Amino acid sequence: MIIQSTRVYFEEKLQPKQIEIRKDRIVGVYPYGLFKADRDYGDLIITPGLCDVHNHGYNGGNSNTATRKWLKEWTEYLPSEGVTATLASISSFPKEELLKSLKNIGEFIDSGNRNGTHILGVYEEGPFICSTKERGAQSLEYQIIPNKKIIDEFNDACNGHLIYVMIAPEMLKGNYSVIDYCVSKGMKVALGHTGATFEICKEAIEHGATSFTHTYNGMKGLHHREPGVVGAAMYYDGCYAECICDGIHVNKIAANILAKTKGKDKLILITDSVTIKGYKPGVYELDGKDDSVTVSEKGVAYLTGTDTLSGSCHRLNHILDYAIHEAKIDEVTALNAVTINPMKMLGISDRGLIKENYYADLAVFDDRFENKATYINGKEWKR
Repeated sequence: MIIQSTRVYFEEKLQPKQIEIRKDRIVGVYPYGLFKADRDYGDLIITPGLCDVHNHGYNGGNSNTATRKWLKEWTEYLPSEGVTATLASISSFPKEELLKSLKNIGEFIDSGNRNGTHILGVYEEGPFICSTKERGAQSLEYQIIPNKKIIDEFNDACNGHLIYVMIAPEMLKGNYSVIDYCVSKGMKVALGHTGATFEICKEAIEHGATSFTHTYNGMKGLHHREPGVVGAAMYYDGCYAECICDGIHVNKIAANILAKTKGKDKLILITDSVTIKGYKPGVYELDGKDDSVTVSEKGVAYLTGTDTLSGSCHRLNHILDYAIHEAKIDEVTALNAVTINPMKMLGISDRGLIKENYYADLAVFDDRFENKATYINGKEWKR
């Protein structure tokens, strides 16, 4: 099958191209109009499928309480955003409940579900959180100080699919052996929900941490006498930085500054979407939360009665649109941040680009990044 458009995101440019797909792979990228096309998308934008590495849930469910039924529903919804790959992100929650959910997630991944978005693995955003205010909406009741044994326990529960681990490094009290261990197992380590100093972040990075969880949110801010976690995220060129670029979690100017410091290769845009994604405004009781969550008229989630944000309700294609049109992040940086950068951060080398021998996971958008078509494993997803 051959599809084409006058605006294909190829080699960091929107340009006229044809894409030939055979089975689940891209087998060629050619000049526009060279061969007869099966689908001509005109002036619509064709990008690699989007990847949301920080994504907890949707429509009443989340990865903390995941069932096989909900995982199927979730992965069959995500292509409507142009998202073809994601991570099942867990947060602070009763340990035994997490282990049950991780088992379901691991079995679902191993089942080879090919009808929806790929779950590339598990992201353990909690329960390795700090004890200070930077823990945000995550419950301190379920906090765990990580060690090798607990990492193995969580990884075994999901059949070896734990690939991204967030740690508040100050909780390690100078012993970074658990970061060394995660790295030795091929896991990527992020710093987040942390009130650490710049110096502690530096030590964690020297032991192998390579990313920052939803930069600006849930971390010690930048101060001219103590650069903090935000300062470390900006300073270390080799580290990736997640960002919820929605104008709510992160002001558009702050998002633009982060994009400029990280450049086109190290920014990762995420949704951090949670259970209430898709809910109407109102007050909801959620599993694992000490307090209820209020969804505002603007679709923002807060711990009820506070200004503490509790995840987001956003679609990744809308985050991308906001990044380009409101935060004024340059197009290449923004598009890389939802396609190839998360794949490179995870060490995945056959997804995230429109390139020969890469998986044929593609998304088609209009100028405001409303999704018009999605291809997964070379097959067009049906709404």
